Amino acid sequence: MSYTNKPAPTARNISRLIFISSMLIILLGGSAAALWFLKNRTPSPETPETQAPSAQSQPPHIQLSPEEVLAKSAAFYESRPLYERPHPYTEVPLGLPDLRAETCGACHTEIYKEWQLSTHRRAWTDDAQFMEELAKSRGDHNPEGSEQNDVGWMCVNCHTPLVNQLPEVVIGLENNDISKPIYAPNPSFDPELQDDAITCATCHVKDGIVYGPFGDTDAPHPVAKGEFLLTEENCVRCHQAQATYPENTLGCFFTTGQEWNDSTYPENQQTCQSCHMPEVTRRLAPAYDRPERVTRRHWFGGSLIPKHPDFEDEIAPLRAIFGSGAEITLLPQPSDAKNNAENNPETIQLAVRIANTNAGHLFPTGDPERHVDITATARNADGTELAKTEIRLGSIYSWWPTIELESDNRIPPGQHHDLILEVPATDQPFTVEIDAHKYRMHLSAFEHHNLEGRYVRGRQFHNSTWNVTPDGTPTLVTLHDDKNPPQ
Repeated sequence: MSYTNKPAPTARNISRLIFISSMLIILLGGSAAALWFLKNRTPSPETPETQAPSAQSQPPHIQLSPEEVLAKSAAFYESRPLYERPHPYTEVPLGLPDLRAETCGACHTEIYKEWQLSTHRRAWTDDAQFMEELAKSRGDHNPEGSEQNDVGWMCVNCHTPLVNQLPEVVIGLENNDISKPIYAPNPSFDPELQDDAITCATCHVKDGIVYGPFGDTDAPHPVAKGEFLLTEENCVRCHQAQATYPENTLGCFFTTGQEWNDSTYPENQQTCQSCHMPEVTRRLAPAYDRPERVTRRHWFGGSLIPKHPDFEDEIAPLRAIFGSGAEITLLPQPSDAKNNAENNPETIQLAVRIANTNAGHLFPTGDPERHVDITATARNADGTELAKTEIRLGSIYSWWPTIELESDNRIPPGQHHDLILEVPATDQPFTVEIDAHKYRMHLSAFEHHNLEGRYVRGRQFHNSTWNVTPDGTPTLVTLHDDKNPPQ
């Protein structure tokens, strides 16, 4: 080890060292304070707290101000069809700290509890099927190094519908290609609001005003009457999303709104709310001494298939309230039976009638994978199978190389389908069991996404047994359906 002789420090050098040390202390202290501030600050539109931008959200747009981001994204979304848009950005109404459902639920306690059970509440991270489809739509499963296409910006608009729920907003498309969105970090993003999925503000808040069916309450926030809440307007933003994008081999086929419009329900003043939001007389805010009024439930009952196995117990009681869209019964083959079999003296012909008596849209409706499986089985006294017939109601698409509708046997409102069961002629009575299940998705897709234990594919909604005499007369013995669950 060697040493170098150094001159003794002078007063000038000592002063210089003291100055440099002081500056270092000031700089380090300022940096620590800045880091503490950044870590602990509260997000707001003026000082946005956003997630780390993805690969798509890099310069040049990263330099936009919060006001420019909101303006550019608003202009872009306004240029797109309704089903490609989120609900516009809205200020938080005066008197409220935020737009979150929990905040609304502090006063509207009963409505909040109903919403918590709804599929709307479960439409984001509780929806494992959607999370898998969203990852696919963003190219997350593509091989490394392959072209990354992203159409997920359209999908999220129906599962987190408010601009305030989006970590990033779209301000344009590269070469007008829907799979090449140009993102910018959203200055109005509220991550807790995003977790609410389809929430109170989705329908009730616009431009900082809370809209309701009355608009005359003395609430601690601005209120106005929203006539649109009594129509299909809010519902069809997502439940009427129909489009094909041939260049991307992409299709969206949510046609419930058009199905309803084509039925007799509109002319009879029956809207989506008539069935899916039953009327109830109560106080809007139970803790306050205000008159009771006719309002609506916020369960939004539909198929009532829980999004997760853990949600079954909370969903089950709602089935007796909403029932099923279809009624199923067994008839001697009637003269008006659809798919009427030719008269055969060697068989007893029965018709399983599936009638869409309660739905103002096709049965089933919604996602193209939704379907209903119905089976009818005849057995003799010792349980030997005599005959069996089955049907799947739904639409079938081919998706590659072009999208084509191959078949669609769903049942329009007020119509029925007859499933013919031909039983070999016998001089002994026999039984017929009818079993019906409704499904959100095909088994192949369920298995492909490894959803077992994370998602519920479907459920039984009807089971009945019938005694049938040798002349073909059926008598109902047992019935278990949504209105009459097993005890």
